[in-house]
Amino acid sequence: MSGSIKIMIKRSNLILGLLLFFVSNIYAQSDSTKKNKDQPVISFESDMHDFGTIKKGEIINYDYKFTNTGNQPLIIENVTTGCDCTTPDWSKVPVNIGESATIHITYKSEEEGGDQAKEITVYSNSNTPVKVLRFTGYVDYSTPK
Repeated sequence: MSGSIKIMIKRSNLILGLLLFFVSNIYAQSDSTKKNKDQPVISFESDMHDFGTIKKGEIINYDYKFTNTGNQPLIIENVTTGCDCTTPDWSKVPVNIGESATIHITYKSEEEGGDQAKEITVYSNSNTPVKVLRFTGYVDYSTPK
């Protein structure tokens, strides 16, 4: 076989390989899109809250409101926080399509002062199974409540 024929065969194999790669990616993306259409979707009004300045010892309560904008019932499986100063509370009942609910958090400012930045991690059966909510603020330690 001559050198030019070998080059043409290699080029044909390369083109065929790239074609198969792109076709498989297109199929995987369309399958993924179809799958997401049949899942719950958790849509928060806001995933960030700033409680401003509070005095040491104050307790802050806040509700992160969300709606199930998907096509299946939404189940909040767990909600975790990064410290003992923040306690989450949420309904264990499935949130039906189009319905809204809240994740209630209670923040106790007894132990930490200064700038605060906290995270709440929400685990659910939605198309985004892990969602991080945040809140910030400043705890004034100069004078207790």
